[in-house]
Order: sequence, then C-alpha cells, then structure tokens
Amino acid sequence: MCLIGSTCRAAELTDKINWPEFLARHDLIWKKMPGGWSDGAFIGNGLLGAMIYRDTDTTLRWDIGRSDVTEHRSGNDACFDKARLPIGHFLLKPVGTVNGATMRIDLWNAEATSKIATDRGTIELRSFVHASDNVIVVEFKASEGEHEFQWTWVSEEAVSSRKKGLPEGYKPNPPPQQKTDGDVNVCVQQLLAGGHHATAWQKTASAVFISVGNSDEAVAAVRKAAAGGAEKLAVSHRDWWHAFWPESFLSIPDTRMESFYWIQIYKLASATRADRPAIDLMGPWFHPTKWPAIWWNLNIQLSYYPVYAANRLELGESLCRMLDKNITNLIQNVKPEFQHDSAAISRVTGNDCIGKVENEVGNLTWACHNYWRQCRYGGDDARMKEKFLPLLRRCVNYYRHLLTKGDDGKLHLPETSSPEYGTAKDCNYDLALLRWGCRTLITENERFKIADPLLPEWKNILANLTDYPTGPDGLMIGRDKPLAKSHRHYSHLLMIYPLYTMTWDQAEKRDLIATSLDHWIGFEGALKGYSFTGSSSICASIGRRDQAVQLLNAFIERYPRPNTMYLEGSPVIETPLSAAQCVQDLLLQSWGGTIRILPGVPDSWKDVAFHNLRAEGAFLVSAVRKGGKTQFVRVKSLAGGPCRVLVDGELKDLKLAKGEETILGSGDRTIAPVAAQPDRCNLYGGKK
Repeated sequence: MCLIGSTCRAAELTDKINWPEFLARHDLIWKKMPGGWSDGAFIGNGLLGAMIYRDTDTTLRWDIGRSDVTEHRSGNDACFDKARLPIGHFLLKPVGTVNGATMRIDLWNAEATSKIATDRGTIELRSFVHASDNVIVVEFKASEGEHEFQWTWVSEEAVSSRKKGLPEGYKPNPPPQQKTDGDVNVCVQQLLAGGHHATAWQKTASAVFISVGNSDEAVAAVRKAAAGGAEKLAVSHRDWWHAFWPESFLSIPDTRMESFYWIQIYKLASATRADRPAIDLMGPWFHPTKWPAIWWNLNIQLSYYPVYAANRLELGESLCRMLDKNITNLIQNVKPEFQHDSAAISRVTGNDCIGKVENEVGNLTWACHNYWRQCRYGGDDARMKEKFLPLLRRCVNYYRHLLTKGDDGKLHLPETSSPEYGTAKDCNYDLALLRWGCRTLITENERFKIADPLLPEWKNILANLTDYPTGPDGLMIGRDKPLAKSHRHYSHLLMIYPLYTMTWDQAEKRDLIATSLDHWIGFEGALKGYSFTGSSSICASIGRRDQAVQLLNAFIERYPRPNTMYLEGSPVIETPLSAAQCVQDLLLQSWGGTIRILPGVPDSWKDVAFHNLRAEGAFLVSAVRKGGKTQFVRVKSLAGGPCRVLVDGELKDLKLAKGEETILGSGDRTIAPVAAQPDRCNLYGGKK
C-alpha cells in the first residue's frame, strides 16, 4: 500500500450514505405490542426516558424515568441511601377491544411509532423524548370510535427496590400528592430527607406533554411544550438527531451485528449527554432492580467504552464531569491520614461519588482510564494537565501508601479485592492498574515537560513492583490464589485489556496471554454477557479474528433481550454497550502508539466500510475493504502530533499537522453501506 501525497481534501472521498435508508434497516419492529420492559420500545434524551409496552391485553404503558431521581437520605450505603427511585407510569386504554397492534423505533428520528386497532377504530401514536428540552411527547391520532380513549397516571411508591431488605426503623417517604396547576396536572413526591420530584402532564386535542423535575420546572416545561405544539418540538428534536448520526459510520457484512451496533449508539445518546447524569445500571429507563446505583468495578467503565472510537466524545463528558465535580468526595472516600494526597472510590455510589473505600481499591484508577481516553481521543491536552493528571496522581498515591518492600526486595500490595472473585495479596487487578497509572503519569508528565517531584517515585515503582502472579494456567487472581473456578469478570486480565500494558506485540508475553485467555474463557459455569464481549476484544487484539467474531456472536445470540437490553436478574446496561466497542475493535484499534486498521476483521468479511472513527491522538480514520482487499485508508489529524498506522501488515509513520489528512491506497474511495442481508434486517423488537 502506497502513500498518496502528504495532504488531501476530504472532498476526494465520495459519501454515498443515505442515512434514513441505512438506519431504517436497523429499526426495531414489533408486529404486536411488546409485553414488558425487556422487549419494550425505549426513548430518552440522557435525562428523561420512557419504556413503552403492553401493560395488559387492553392497555398500553409508558414507564417514566429520570436518571437523577434518587433517594436523598445520607449515609454510605448507596444501594439504599442514594438509590434510584421509581416514578410512575401512564396507561392508555382504548374504547374498544384491541385486535391488533404494531410498534417501531425509528432510529433516524429517535421516535417510537405505534398503531392500535380495535373493534371501534384505530389509535396512531408517536412518542419521543425531546433531544434537548425536558419533555416527553406522546402524539396521537384517534379515529372517531376511539376519540374517548382513557389516559391515566399511576404513581409508584418512592422506595428503593434493592432486594436486601429495608434498614431497621425505616420510615417510608410520604405518599405522592396529585393536584392541578391551571390546565397542567401535577403529581408531587416529597422525600422524607428533604427535596421532592414532580411529574407534570397536559393532554391536548392531539398530544400529551410530560415532564419530570421540581414542580415549577416540570410545569413550566409542559406549558412551553403544549404552547408550541408537538410538530414544532418534533422539528428541533429531529434536527439534533440528524446532526448526531453522521458523526461516524460503520458497515459490516453481518447485518444482525451491524443492527446491534447502531441500536447501542442510539441507546447511548438516549442514556446520557455531556450535561446530564452519568450512566448507572439502567439509564433513564427505571426497572425494579437489585442494583439501583452506580457500580465502579466494571459497569460504568464498560458503559462508556463505545464513545471514544465512535467519535461521540460529547457522550463521554458526563462521566468525566461527574468525577471533576465530586473531587472533594473522592478525596474523603479514603482514610483521613491519606486525604492530603490520595483519592479513591468504593464499589457502589450514587451520583455524588460518596463511597468509603475498603479492600476494593482500584476502581477509581480504572475510571481514570476512561478519563484518559476521553482526553487522548479528543486531543485535549489542557484538560489532561489540569484535571486528569491531578486525579490520577491521587489514585497512584493511594496505592503508594499500601505498598511495602518484601524480603525479595520487590514492592508488594497487601490483600485487596479482585472484583467478583475474592481477595488476595498482590492482586493482579491492582498491579495492572498501578502499573498503568505510573506509566501514564510518567509519559504525560514527560510529554508536557512537567517536573513533578514524584517522577522518581513512579519510576521506582515500575522498576521494583512485583511481577504479576502466574501459574500453569496463566495469570492468577493474586499471589497464592489461582483462577480455580469459573469467573465472569476479567479483573485479573486488565493488563491485557483494556489497559494494553501486556500486548501481543511483546513476543515474550504471547504464551502467557494465550494461556490466560483460554483458561479464563474455558470455564463456562459463571460466564455472563460481558465475559464474551471482553474476550472478543482480547481476541481481536491478538490476531484471533474468527474467534473474536464467534465470541461476539455468541453474546448476541445468548444474552440480549429483544430490545437489546440486558438483565442479570435486574438491568445491567453496560454489557450490550461494551459489545459496540467489540465491533469497533474488529475495524480499528489504537493502543501502544499505533493505529491498527481492520485488525480483527475475519477473512470471510470481504466488504467493510467505516468513516470518521476516532483514534488515540485525535485522529479521524476512514477505510474501505472490498472483495477482501483494502481500497484506501484516510487519516485526518485534529490535533497534530506523531501518527503510526498499521495496515495490511505495513507500518507507516505519518507526519500530519493539525487539520491535515492523508490517504493510503489508490482504490475506490467511496464510503457506502455494505449490502444488507435481507433476512437479517430489523431483527430486533418483535422478531427476536
């Protein structure tokens, strides 16, 4: 593959993506109304959400959720004190007997449309959560016999659904109070610890407008929406989504997998935004759950994995801004004697990040890896220096307080927890995160020419930290603790993925990587959905292309619900979202200072296309493969800086100034969807 010029204009690529037509093949379609949360139609704007499904044979239900509606009681048990609370739901009951119904999530417009047929007539519905405004719109068109359909509100008890029993002496929140404010209905839920939330709604001749917030906020939002009308709101709502979709593009020959990917991108933008709450385990779609909070030992990290390569960094902002906002609480999570220079987070918190750290100490460092990716993919050096590095420095300092020198002269960690497995000394979970933290601090400080007085300390840790505990089956949980039972979590393999500090490029580590992966994924008993997504991404990074696709397909076949939601008894949103990164990892990887083009694409995938996926260093990358041959690769630099690209086995060092781009290859430069498999279009919704 040859380098064609040093710079070129983007106009040299031909964009033949018809977005409405392309996304339509991935719409979720039901030929009868979905029967519950796990196969309902979901809509959201990063704060408000609704899940739409059949409540009974005669009613349609809209579950209403808002991501920041939580219990306000103080304490350190986020499973109860700061837990998500249910709000309530609306019911639509037709006049006649229902004899047929359909529904569709229109991805291009981010709307759920439905039609109910009864023996008295029809009701056509369009539901959307406005992309920017704090309002849910349900527009209806009823035939003459259905003009008098019923629309009712059902409030739900404001108590955490955490299934471990309520604390002794628990006093329930007061029952909600329903009232009217002029032509707006309001249901106010006071909270015993102070504060409240209110659901407001107004039904007009052709639509219902709904909002959740404090009373004044919700009523004002409903009045404004009703005054403007549904069609005006639909225009600005669609404008946002139509600008959002083309930020990046990918198309692959497996249409089912392609659909799953694009539904996750829709789900991400419906679940969070830059200025809205971070993603917990269910997003804005409340469901009774054992996990009504934020989990930091895998869940929140995986939820954000797709945003980086997808060139949708605005969606990653909510996590970083939450960490920035709560730095004082992160500091206070550690013991008082460490608060002068350290920070950490427990396994579970609310949006305030309050959670005293016990023996699971690496979770904040793992979240910092997400923060680092946000900066590196965005080329945001100012934020890296001002926000990220001070936070990571505190995380590493916490580890420094725990290190002791052993009789072997090496630095060792005391007994800490490997998530989901148990405790061990020299836990590989923590050794991997500590190594990554020290390397990152050294690299970034040297890049910015910062003379941090702790540089010698970080280098000393890297030079003298004990080796990863290993055995005949590869990487262990920790010292004297092998992986001796099935384990759904890859906590002991973080150095391989996602940290990439132990890689296939290190020839001396290949046997260890392969043995560790095979031993872990070979234990079927406790494996869950994210076991398959994690192992798929590892396989894509070590050249096991067919296995990477097989594992991803195994996840898609076995675990997601018909609407692509995922439950392990309760909702856990992160696993399907992490599968979107698996698709990205087949097409583009950037780690170790190298951008890898089509690294996980199997030989059977003859045609692949992607456009404006993002890589570390703030590069936008596009590529097309046709008939099994790479046609071209385009790389555009958004920040300047060195760029190394590996494509078709050739390594290219590119010199691109900020704003410059270059094309490798002289093949067809057309960006267009891969031909769809007709029998695999619109598989999600009613078909699955």
